[in-house]
Amino acid sequence: MIHKIDNVFSNISSLTGGAIAAVAAKAAASSLLLRISYESIEFHTDNGNIINVPVTLVAHPENPAMREYFVVTRRCNINGLMGAGEVHVIVERVRRMSDIPDDIYIKPEYINLYLDGTDGIEDIPAGDDAGRVGFPYIDKEARNIIFDAVADAIHFADIMPLIKITVYVTSKDRPGAKFRILGGSGCVARISQDDILSEIATTIQEQYEQGIRNVIAVPGNAGHKYIQDFVHISLGYSIRCRNYIGDTIDMASMVGMENFLLVGSASKLLRLAAGIMDTHTWNADGRREVLSLHTVLAGGTISQARILQDIATTDQMLSKLTEWGLRDSVMQSVCMKISDYVQNRIGGKTMRFGVIPVHPEYGILGQTPNISDVMIAVSREQFALSIKK
Repeated sequence: MIHKIDNVFSNISSLTGGAIAAVAAKAAASSLLLRISYESIEFHTDNGNIINVPVTLVAHPENPAMREYFVVTRRCNINGLMGAGEVHVIVERVRRMSDIPDDIYIKPEYINLYLDGTDGIEDIPAGDDAGRVGFPYIDKEARNIIFDAVADAIHFADIMPLIKITVYVTSKDRPGAKFRILGGSGCVARISQDDILSEIATTIQEQYEQGIRNVIAVPGNAGHKYIQDFVHISLGYSIRCRNYIGDTIDMASMVGMENFLLVGSASKLLRLAAGIMDTHTWNADGRREVLSLHTVLAGGTISQARILQDIATTDQMLSKLTEWGLRDSVMQSVCMKISDYVQNRIGGKTMRFGVIPVHPEYGILGQTPNISDVMIAVSREQFALSIKK
């Protein structure tokens, strides 16, 4: 065991401080945005080596909008971090631009990401080309690799939140010492689709083994917030399916779930009516086509369908349908088609399902047919689970 630990520290010593901070940043961003929990992260060096870097979570149960991970660097001979004990990275969602300090690093390619350094990090002195005087000493290569690691998680989350990344360093051997985060030299292993699907599959399997047979699935924050605000039951057992709606349906039906309730933003769920079960924006869109077609099917005109074809956002299209008095009938038609495609996806399995697209202004926009029994079964079990603790 001692030799194994020595090998770990020897391997980490071959990395830069920027690489180590990027590893911790990937772990924190993946946990916050994708609910993926890593115990180690692969780092690919420029010379082709792959190094597994152990990472450790620091729990912040009081703040669900924050994740913190660290990498132990004690006994590692790393330029800029000699004598440092741990490199910590906090990734947190920021609600208002006013919460972002002025003296913080940005990168034009990632307009929603902000990088700071606090405790244990030296300020850049005058005459040093690492960055602006007085800013935390995180050089350009280190900044780039940290930004890239967090941006990768955002890419898979398919959202654009404001994210603040904070790096700090601790040292028991050198209390009060200041360190530098230097260099990139390689890249953090990219998040893969398999990572996310594995996390979803594990969650579903664990719930089934606990005796849960009725699933609440939410692709993102819209469905999660709606259930939380209006149903008033615990969401400790909800499944974050992200954009992998079809795969989540497959997993739930194969494991033997009896009822499956999907609640989410209309912007995502509209795509199901075109048979698009992977709702990433880079995969396919289809929202204009869906609403244009169902406008005609619901009694609208070709001219109205053409107007929708020229509108960019779901909000604007729904506003126009509301203005025409067609929103409810169009969404009823859309939900009928969603039902057809989901039933085809389930195939011969016996799992019942319900799909509810929601909107922050209009609330429930519609629901698939025969949903009552599904909602009753899911609500009863989830409520029982919420009071069981």
